Amino acid sequence: MELDTIYTNVEKATVTTLRKGGGQGVLVNGNFIITAAHCLDWNCDGGLILGEHSVEEIRAGGNQIKVTPVAIEPVNDIAVLGSLDSQEFSESADAFEEFCEVTKPVPLCQRDFELFQSFSVHIYTHKGIWVNGDVKQMKKETNALYIEADEQIEGGTSGGPIINDSGELIGITSNFSFNESEGKASGTIPRLHRTLPSWICQRIFGAS
Repeated sequence: MELDTIYTNVEKATVTTLRKGGGQGVLVNGNFIITAAHCLDWNCDGGLILGEHSVEEIRAGGNQIKVTPVAIEPVNDIAVLGSLDSQEFSESADAFEEFCEVTKPVPLCQRDFELFQSFSVHIYTHKGIWVNGDVKQMKKETNALYIEADEQIEGGTSGGPIINDSGELIGITSNFSFNESEGKASGTIPRLHRTLPSWICQRIFGAS
């Protein structure tokens, strides 16, 4: 598949989180949206609560949709969003299901990499442009990958997709620092299939 086609598919699967400061997320198999934990209004008290549900709002496919966090891992800065209860929030559940039905999910990469072997990745920014970069695994015992990008990565890009040349989701944008002398941004991203809860991975890969 050509990279332009991959870009178009990933762009359609990318959503915007509507908390103050903004952020992104990306639809994967299993009808889940993966984003960065700091892109949500979630906090230790549960964030915005409606009844017994924590509610987040996203903009997906041009529509504003209510979803709920189903898993939050603040150490690795990962959050997973899913549908609200269909009985209590039928309109929101239907809107999210419709988005999932018409949108091609981004496949999650679950391959291992050789230590220090660099490979190219592509970062989708909140400004709708793609930034190229490189990723490599620095330590065998860690679940993180080290990433360098060719341009500065701004805050609103957090939670957005980072894909490889095959269109597989390598990770999501989290914390980057920018080196002005080198003109590159760098940081670490978690290996999603190693840090997401096992039941979510089973849903994702079972639906692939």
